[in-house]
Amino acid sequence: LRVDGKVVAFTIGEKINSDTYDTHIEKAFIDIKGAYQMINQQFAKFIKQKHPEIIYVNREEDMGRPGLRKAKLSYHPMRLEEKYWGKCVIEQTFAAAYSKTRV
Repeated sequence: LRVDGKVVAFTIGEKINSDTYDTHIEKAFIDIKGAYQMINQQFAKFIKQKHPEIIYVNREEDMGRPGLRKAKLSYHPMRLEEKYWGKCVIEQTFAAAYSKTRV
């Protein structure tokens, strides 16, 4: 999205299956009122023009940020996915033994 020739917002996404497009990154200058809404609208329009088979746009998670959650909910999502957290723990002895056996 450009204003007076300067980029003020952009989006990066990809088609992830036959009917869904995923929005990975969406950035805009916060001081430009409506920039986020406009880049979202224009990206959806672009997707529909390039990929008429697309039915859904996955806007990904809100990362626990209330403002981002509110903004994403304002688009009336069809569904929200459960969010799970995981932690991978490798015991020190196992890690040390593994590193010694590698050649």
